[in-house]
Amino acid sequence: MKTRILTVSIFTLFLTALLLLPILASQGQAADKVGWVGPVYKELSDSLTKGFQEYYKKTYNKDIEITFVRPGGWPVCVDKIRSWQGKPDADIFLGAGAPAHEVLKQEGLLVPYKPKDADKVPTEWHGMKVKDKDDYWVCFAPWIVTNLYNEKVMKALRLPPPKTWKELVNPIYRGNVVYTLPYASGTMHETVEIILQTLGEKEGWAYLRLLAAQLARFSTSSVDTTHVVNRGEVPIGLAQPQMNALSSRKDGYPVSDLLPDKTILVPEAVALLKGSPNEATGKIFLDWLFSMDGQKYVLEGRYYPARTDIKFSEWQKEGVEMAQHAKKALGVDSFWDLEVGFIEYDLNLATKRWDDVNRYYEYEIYRKWGELKSSLFLIEEVEGEVQAAKAKKANVTKAEAKITEARKLFELDGDYAAARLAASQARALLAAQ
Repeated sequence: MKTRILTVSIFTLFLTALLLLPILASQGQAADKVGWVGPVYKELSDSLTKGFQEYYKKTYNKDIEITFVRPGGWPVCVDKIRSWQGKPDADIFLGAGAPAHEVLKQEGLLVPYKPKDADKVPTEWHGMKVKDKDDYWVCFAPWIVTNLYNEKVMKALRLPPPKTWKELVNPIYRGNVVYTLPYASGTMHETVEIILQTLGEKEGWAYLRLLAAQLARFSTSSVDTTHVVNRGEVPIGLAQPQMNALSSRKDGYPVSDLLPDKTILVPEAVALLKGSPNEATGKIFLDWLFSMDGQKYVLEGRYYPARTDIKFSEWQKEGVEMAQHAKKALGVDSFWDLEVGFIEYDLNLATKRWDDVNRYYEYEIYRKWGELKSSLFLIEEVEGEVQAAKAKKANVTKAEAKITEARKLFELDGDYAAARLAASQARALLAAQ
């Protein structure tokens, strides 16, 4: 009897082991995973997925499962990582510029890691940090904040491409501009910083109110802006990553860069998240990303590679398809050979007011966009009436002073209701003549 019970027990254990084999096998495979979270375009994520899977299989003779969480632009990704509270559903923060990474570093949501060949990336360029000195983040794909325009549509409308930020608020471009919101797009957030740091905070917000009045509509993202310009629905798209024009022309659209007079470098960066569930494979990915092989897949994903020892002409000879387009788009053989006029960018200030800038734009410009436009248009109408009365030798001293007050209330104070009241009073003074 005891022998029978022992036999049954052994058989039961054997069956249990057989049943557990698939589970144990799947658990063994689970180590070969890596997760990314970030705002990079699909072309880049597809290219990096293909390249890293091929590399991993060749190097380790194993498959690697890659998951990618793309919740939105930089600010949306930052908030997603914040919501994980140090227990992330991803290993790598892939993409976004320096301020986004600095915010997460200061909040303790990144851990330092220096990828192999990270020394091939400069520490700074024209005053902008390109990598963190403590190895919390490093740029893998640099680009410049620029704007786009559809050559065909602009020609049909007989509009000259605006070359400066000041020219963009000329009323001739009203209704011919599109961009997204700074809390939905890191590129637009950086564009707001360019304006604020160039003009000063008060004058900068005054300019941004005037710029908002030029919009045909708000787009949903930087990618959406590009598509709108590609299709010719709106000819001018602001706050664009530099490589978007490269991608558009590669796809056959008559779209060109509209490099503004004041701009900044954006170090599209990468970092290891605190609490990474697959830290070992995350580090392998980071090492590969900065290898020559990894950087080629960055370029094939339509981003510019970050290593200083890369020459597009050499890669073109090797058969790297995008190398020819990159060299033609930049006009130089390496990204770092570019000569561009940059502002003195204060990264610490940009990091400190990250949330405040997004919140102010949302509540004082976006949510009041209709009121903003109607207020400005009324002011412009009355300004025209003042000039017409002045041409007829009427005494417009009081009306002129009142409409000047209205303009100040609108631009510098952002008090739209008071601006409309002052404009109406100026009109009444004209009527009383």
